[in-house]
Amino acid sequence: MTNRTIVVGLAGTFVGMTALLVIAGIVLHPIALALAVPFGAVSYFLWYHASGRLRDQARRSAEQAGPTERERARQRARAEANRERAYRAAGAADGGRGPGAGPGGSRRGARGPGGPRGSGARGPRDRAPSTDRMTEREAYETLGLDRTADGETVRRTYRERAKRLHPDGEDGDEEEFKRLNEAYETLTD
Repeated sequence: MTNRTIVVGLAGTFVGMTALLVIAGIVLHPIALALAVPFGAVSYFLWYHASGRLRDQARRSAEQAGPTERERARQRARAEANRERAYRAAGAADGGRGPGAGPGGSRRGARGPGGPRGSGARGPRDRAPSTDRMTEREAYETLGLDRTADGETVRRTYRERAKRLHPDGEDGDEEEFKRLNEAYETLTD
């Protein structure tokens, strides 16, 4: 039984209880009408959820709110990785001395792996885990799915493509297979 089926069943049950309470309120006692109001509200929200409108509204409000904290952290990490690559490229361009190196190749005051004065202290960015993972958006694009795809759809699509792209198969492509695995890991973490 799917979640949608369960929610539709609950909505139907609450609609029935609301109808019974309204009838009981008219026929027996007006207090039953007061009890029918919360049952009616619950019925409405369950129907709203089962119809998919609640999910659509949540998606729209999330898109309007902008990137999440996780996405902002990934953007900062990507920017830091780009700065690090640029720093390494500049070091390779001037003979491995790195930007700011003096004539003898030393960089006084520069922080190397040992930090200033060889203290062995490293900054938090040096200890940060690698950020070369793909984003959720890239993962959905790799799998060819919409961002609203549920876990079962992601799994099914991954398995179909993995069979086709596996390096031992006819149409095997090792690089695409690795990318597909990375996309699946990103979405299932």
